[in-house]
Amino acid sequence: MKICLLANAASIHTQRWATYFAEHGYDVTILSLSDGEIPGVPVKRVGLEPRVLGRLAYLLSVLQVRRAIKRLKPDIVHAHYAGGYGLVGALAGHHPLIISAWGSDVLVAPREGRIMKRIVKACLDRADLVTSVAMHMSATIRAMGFTGAMVTLPFGADTTVFYPREDEAEDATGPRLIVSTRNFEPIYNVHLLIEALPKILAGAPSAKVIVIGSGSLREQLERRTRELGVEDHVEFTGKLAATEIAQYLSRAAIFVTTSLSDGNNISLNEAMACGAFPVVTDIPANREWIENGRNGFLVSTHDSDELAEQILAGLDAPNLRRAAADLNWKLIQQRGSWKTAMARMENEYFSIMNRVCTHDAFPGV
Repeated sequence: MKICLLANAASIHTQRWATYFAEHGYDVTILSLSDGEIPGVPVKRVGLEPRVLGRLAYLLSVLQVRRAIKRLKPDIVHAHYAGGYGLVGALAGHHPLIISAWGSDVLVAPREGRIMKRIVKACLDRADLVTSVAMHMSATIRAMGFTGAMVTLPFGADTTVFYPREDEAEDATGPRLIVSTRNFEPIYNVHLLIEALPKILAGAPSAKVIVIGSGSLREQLERRTRELGVEDHVEFTGKLAATEIAQYLSRAAIFVTTSLSDGNNISLNEAMACGAFPVVTDIPANREWIENGRNGFLVSTHDSDELAEQILAGLDAPNLRRAAADLNWKLIQQRGSWKTAMARMENEYFSIMNRVCTHDAFPGV
């Protein structure tokens, strides 16, 4: 099978997707408006960088993408992210076409106005199959009026990397580790954790906070820790490899995600797989995984005092943390595994090929 991915080659999600199918013997090519290198997968640059031209870059790339697809003659064209590459895929006119919604493309962009909502809806309507990464996203897509074929497919955690490690479990005699793995952009709301630190440290003086990630707000967040006088208890690690993140999560007592919005929260799935107790914002993406008080705590997106109180409550409840770790690992194995999701997607590829027998031509290109 020849698979053409229309996707950002610099995205870790694109890289994971392409690598999985390439390693399973499929002929995978990526058409990307951004630079990226993926071992074993050809990446062809098309169009102009979206960071320069914004959404206009996608429209300007359509003719080039059509020509590239005509040369490749793929069995499947799969566009990742409904509002950008999904638009390109819809206008390119090749079938079978799959469009995958990742999060903000259907949760945020359509709220910008009627025109954007109509564009996203029109793109989805041209797809032979739409996938979303979470049930609340699928419900949002249906609420937009989409009536076509759709599957909910969480990206999930790579359980060959993220899994319970008894040999690296939390050290009861060492500092209490609190770990965040969200990037430093406004949507991830990491400042809420920083603001909660004085109260956390007042109740747990030996706590150490590991903040993993990168982004435009890093300098601002680091400066705030100094202003609050808590910098000695916080380590900003920068971007880390998955194996390093897994080691921190395995030793953590508490995992924190303060995001304002998510599709499927893969960071949460990874923490659940490693046994860290989740204290997470009360948003639909997290409610799909966390039952408050049973396998984690849900907190307000804007109340740093509440966040601090619930982190301290988690630190003071070792029995609850152990029970939650067992339950969360079972949940990940049942419905939060990356490999399980990809095996299902593989079946969907073959199913859609059988269902959509004709490929559009490209007259005049």
